[in-house]
Amino acid sequence: MEGLSVVATYDHAPDLHFARVSGFSPISSSDKLALLETLMTQEKLADLLQSFATWTSQHLPVCRMAYIWMEQRFEILNLGRGAYKQHFSLLDPKMQLLGQVDYELTGKLNPHQHRLLQQLHQLLINPLRLFLKMEEMDQQCRMDHLTGVGNRAHFDEAMQLSIEQNNRQPNGLTLMLVDLDNFKQINDNHGHPTGDHVLKMFADLLTDVVRGTDMVFRLGGDEFALMFQPADEFTALRVMVRLQKRLAQHPELKQLNVGCSLGYTNWTSGMSAKDLYHQADEQLYHNKNLGRNA
Repeated sequence: MEGLSVVATYDHAPDLHFARVSGFSPISSSDKLALLETLMTQEKLADLLQSFATWTSQHLPVCRMAYIWMEQRFEILNLGRGAYKQHFSLLDPKMQLLGQVDYELTGKLNPHQHRLLQQLHQLLINPLRLFLKMEEMDQQCRMDHLTGVGNRAHFDEAMQLSIEQNNRQPNGLTLMLVDLDNFKQINDNHGHPTGDHVLKMFADLLTDVVRGTDMVFRLGGDEFALMFQPADEFTALRVMVRLQKRLAQHPELKQLNVGCSLGYTNWTSGMSAKDLYHQADEQLYHNKNLGRNA
C-alpha cells in the first residue's frame, strides 16, 4: 500500500455532524446493497477505505478512523478529537486477519450502535479481502523473487515518483548503486546455488544497513540500488560505513571474500531519473576500476 494517504475531512463542525447521526436507525437492506455496490466499484484501496469511512461517519458518531495493516497505519477520517477510543480487528470467514480499524468517538458505543458497526464491518470484509489480494499480487510483480527486495520495474517506478515528489517539495534524494566484486568467480568456483545464496545474504545485509524510509532493489545479476529519501550530503557516507562494517563481520560473506564497489549521487533540481542513474553508474564503474571496495 505504498503511497496510501487518505483522510476524509468535513467543513462543518463535528458537533453538528454528530447531532445529525445521533438518532440513527439500523441500515436497511437497500442501504446495505448501496454501500456494498459503492465499495465493490472502487478502483483503489484508498478509495475503498475513504468510501467506508464516509459512510460510517454518516451513521455513527465517529471523529477519527485509521486502518492498520502490516504494521502500517493509514488515517482515513479526521473530524476532530474524540473522547473515547475503540479498536476492531477485521476477520474474514476463515478467521484470517485483514487488518484493524481504530476509532475515536464522542462516547462509548451502546449495544445497538455496536451491532450496527459490526454490520458495516461485515460489508467491508469481502471488498477489502479482494483489494488486499490485488495489493499482494501487485507487490509480487514489484519484487525480486530471489532476494525479496524490489525489482527493476519497482526501481524505475519508485525513482520517478521520488523525483516528482522532490520537484514539488525537496527533502533530499540520493541514489547509490552497488555491484558485487568478482561475483562470477563465486559462481564458477562454488556453483550457482552458492551464488544465489550470496545474493540473498547480501540483499539482507543491505536491507539491514538502511533506514525504514529507504528502499533496496536488485536491478539484475549482482547489481543493487539503494534509494535514500530524505537524504543529506552525508547520508550515503553513513551507509557506506555501516556496510563496510557489516561485510567485515558477516561470517559467510567474509569466508567467500565477498566485496562490493559502489557509486552514488545526490539529486539536484532539474535532474531526471536517467541523469541520476547515469551519474551514480559512472561513479560506480570508476570506483570499480580503481579497485575500491566498500
